Amino acid sequence: MACTVVWFRRDLRLSDHAALSQACSQGAVLPVFVLDRDLLFHPETAVARVAFMLESLRALDGELRQRGGRLLIRSGDPAEQLLQLVRASGADGVIAHTDSERLVGRVRDARVSRTLAAHRIPLRWLEPAGACGELMAYSGWSRQWHQAMASPALPAPERVVVPPPSNALPDTPVPNLQELGLRPDHKPIPPGGSAAALQRLEQFCEGSASRSYYWELSYPSAKVTTGLSPYLKFGVVSPRQCLQRLAWLLPRGGEAGRRDPRSRSAVQLASRLRWGCAIHQRFRYLPQLELSALWSPLEASWKLSAQQEELYAAWCEGRTGFPIVDAAARCLQAEGGWLELNFRSRAIYASFLSNLCGIDWRFGALHYMRHLIDGDCPIDHYQWAMQAGVTYHGNKAWTRIYHPGQVAVDRCDPHGLFIRRWLPELRGLTNDQLGTPPAMADYPAPVLDYETSRRLRLETLEQQRLRIGDVQSAMARLPSHIHPFGYQRIAGCEVGWADLWAAQAPSALQPSAVDLDRLDPAGWRALMSWFSGSSRASGTPASRARNRASGRSRRAQASPGQLSLDLGIA
Repeated sequence: MACTVVWFRRDLRLSDHAALSQACSQGAVLPVFVLDRDLLFHPETAVARVAFMLESLRALDGELRQRGGRLLIRSGDPAEQLLQLVRASGADGVIAHTDSERLVGRVRDARVSRTLAAHRIPLRWLEPAGACGELMAYSGWSRQWHQAMASPALPAPERVVVPPPSNALPDTPVPNLQELGLRPDHKPIPPGGSAAALQRLEQFCEGSASRSYYWELSYPSAKVTTGLSPYLKFGVVSPRQCLQRLAWLLPRGGEAGRRDPRSRSAVQLASRLRWGCAIHQRFRYLPQLELSALWSPLEASWKLSAQQEELYAAWCEGRTGFPIVDAAARCLQAEGGWLELNFRSRAIYASFLSNLCGIDWRFGALHYMRHLIDGDCPIDHYQWAMQAGVTYHGNKAWTRIYHPGQVAVDRCDPHGLFIRRWLPELRGLTNDQLGTPPAMADYPAPVLDYETSRRLRLETLEQQRLRIGDVQSAMARLPSHIHPFGYQRIAGCEVGWADLWAAQAPSALQPSAVDLDRLDPAGWRALMSWFSGSSRASGTPASRARNRASGRSRRAQASPGQLSLDLGIA
């Protein structure tokens, strides 16, 4: 029976799945997920994140069985496994969504493309909704993203025809962590699957969080996060599904609608979804951002001094002597950050390491990714680089250094609920002592002086930025080796894929990266629109003033096919 192999990756759902929809419309399918050791044992892999992925795979398998199908689980090199499946089933070819999250995945996909092409097996790559393979200016991408998000989400197929189990196509269960050679770290795992994701989305839209999300998002103790981030990371639910549900909460005209708390929360959440998609598009163009700062002169040393090693250990373990920083550290290690460690807590925690300890942001990103259940490489790495101030240049340059003492407590945790939850030894202190606790036997003294550390960081960044000069020359290139940062520090990680890539042509990535050394002037203008801020400052001063006066920005004006409501996102 002729069929199509549907290769699931970070799209573990049946609804709004273009590859599955196209394959099912042509007949039988072989849905497959390949457990790849290069990813399972990547230096930045979090065991808890793998555990959540396995739960989502079990849920996906259950959904497929309800429709008459099943999910084939394979382990090993995806190129070899897909080739074997095509041969065993007599499939017509393979279809999959492109994925530009990580360099290891792009090396893998290039290897798959070469292997299948060598055996004349058709392979179709489909762009996820809103993504774009060609280099375009930010404004053009924004228009097509709106158009894609406004298009109806694809329904799940009512029936999935899959060849029956056989010796060649055995029905194997989703393994557990131990069977994969991973040791559980006992973090609580959210329930996997699209039903759980949609239930969380519905709870947010109909619950109390949607009335306060827009202003309580900066308060870690408020617990108004949606909890959708792990599901979005693995594509258990798509951004389009989330946005089209949020559209029911967005303002439908008039000042009263724009002031409605649920509408304002929906706009805030929609903005974050859009931001995440835009960051992935940046990494599509420049995968080197996984490994380096945007500007080469802003690179720091990848080696730590003995004193920095002590600071790094204190930061990781939550014993810096700054309660809001230490509470974030313990929350991350205990629960994987997906629900209680909101964006403000992450930013304060990150800024402390890069800007006050003076430690390369990549050490922080490595630690985050080894614990985050919702860890998404482009989002987390770019956020780290932004917090460290290494994505800015010229008159756009700025540095946000959070005060980790009483200022942060008063602004983010004024009642001390978050701090006391994770630092029980401080429960007896008053709220005004939580920024700078008195000397205590069971809580450390501060590891640094804020004012001194802040001044040194600003001076260092100023000197580094002066060396940027010509931005085209200063923009980081794809290095000659793409070993993950800090892999030498992680026992048991596997990076052989990076050694193999070094023997290939630099273009051996799927999808390919933008070749900075061959960009023409138009290409540079398009690329720089993603980093210069011009996409958010377009139009003449007079037109911008008119837009502000009317309460509607130029960026929010509808374009053909755009979501009809002002999402308030750039």
